Amino acid sequence: MSEDGDGIRDRVQSRGEKAATDIAQALIGSPAFGQAVSAAVAARDKANEAQKAAMGALNVSSQDSAERLERRVRVLSDRLEESEDRVDRALDEVRSLKRKISDLEASRESIKAPLVSSTTKKSTRARKKPKS
Repeated sequence: MSEDGDGIRDRVQSRGEKAATDIAQALIGSPAFGQAVSAAVAARDKANEAQKAAMGALNVSSQDSAERLERRVRVLSDRLEESEDRVDRALDEVRSLKRKISDLEASRESIKAPLVSSTTKKSTRARKKPKS
């Protein structure tokens, strides 16, 4: 009995598929169907335009406007992140330069200190010699 049920189901399915194919081919070949599809698409476009105009009159954003705004916000966010990265790099460079300047000043002071003390000792000795 299941073989008969499977056979009947296969035949009905096959006939249904054939009927659907025939209908689709008839519709595609029909100039009236093509005109109806074109008219439906044109009506949809006009309805979208009317919706945009109505939403604009009410000062409400359309979906396109919202999507455009969302894209602009994303771009702005990306640019802000880039700017933050650049500022961070610039701050790192400034800190590095400050360290180098500090190191140079420390080096200069360490070089200057022995020179100052040696010149001070020489001037003190020179002052003591005339008294003898």
